[in-house]
Amino acid sequence: MAVSGYGFKPVQLLGGKAFSGGTIREFVVTPAAATNPICTGDLVTTALGVVLAVGTAPAASTLSTNTPVGVCVGVRFTDPVLKQTQHAQFLPATSTGYTNIFAKVVDDTEVLFQVRYDGAIDYTKIGLNCTMTYVAGSTVTGNAKFYASGAATTATLPFRIVDIVGGGTDQGTGTAYTDIIVKYNASTHAYAFPTGQ
Repeated sequence: MAVSGYGFKPVQLLGGKAFSGGTIREFVVTPAAATNPICTGDLVTTALGVVLAVGTAPAASTLSTNTPVGVCVGVRFTDPVLKQTQHAQFLPATSTGYTNIFAKVVDDTEVLFQVRYDGAIDYTKIGLNCTMTYVAGSTVTGNAKFYASGAATTATLPFRIVDIVGGGTDQGTGTAYTDIIVKYNASTHAYAFPTGQ
């Protein structure tokens, strides 16, 4: 059984540069486009200026509908019942009636992220690339649930492992895990492509 992931948590900038957590942009979300919930920690992409949750692992050097523009760290919207602005962990997939919807996104290409890796790995994996295994986020906690997997030298994998945080055993599944720090590989982030998205 797979590990329980929590998506990406921005932790610092590459090279130890000062990171206040304030490198956040707000992107428009349209209810019709939000076919999956957009959760905190989810990779997001854009299509015609509208943000969407990434549904499968992106591939380095390939511009597609899954090429990330950043990581969601919350949303805001006008609730259809309360008629007030709400700040929340996630936007439900069925967001009909919601208005003024924005996803708060860390879009800096040099941010490092903490993510759970499916399995026990050690420092010998630092420098390898990895992919993500997509799992729809939780509409209970509002957090992403995808996790990293498949450490290898393969050039088309989207993320580079730059550090190991620690590990243990997932209480829900009994599966070993390791929390790791990753960065975007070259030509994984949408801003790295000369072709517009």
